[in-house]
Amino acid sequence: MASTTELLSRGVAGMNALAGIFLLVGYFRIKAGDRAGHGKAMGVAVVTSALFLVLYLASKVHLWLALHRTNIIYRADVGLTWDKLLYYIILIPHVLLAIVVTPFVIRAVVLARQQRFEEHKRLTRWVFPVWLYVSVTGVLVWAFMEFSDSLKDAALLATK
Repeated sequence: MASTTELLSRGVAGMNALAGIFLLVGYFRIKAGDRAGHGKAMGVAVVTSALFLVLYLASKVHLWLALHRTNIIYRADVGLTWDKLLYYIILIPHVLLAIVVTPFVIRAVVLARQQRFEEHKRLTRWVFPVWLYVSVTGVLVWAFMEFSDSLKDAALLATK
């Protein structure tokens, strides 16, 4: 049975994946001229991203309470290797862009709700690809952790 650490990690990755899927559905719906379908898909993407944030924060609280730390270090037992370098090349922009894009996603939603579609369209030309990048790389970051021993080691420590 998976530990709380592993379940939270998988939940975070799952919400990122679902957000990415709904972003793509919303994109293809608007390209097809289906404004209502686009709005529904993007609404689900926003809700899914909000659930991601809740699970992400819950995982940080869990790590703090269980391990007295807020992060699991990818392959802490080794120095700089090609895979660790790749992990950080993906992780650093993922984190920075996730922080930067969030208020713009909220602004895009507000503009759409106010039916200010031209402003919404101008903003989302760059918000959409950044948000999609953050969703996809969030899953990649999880995959690095899931398929290394880092997550399993943290889960074992949390249960001791």
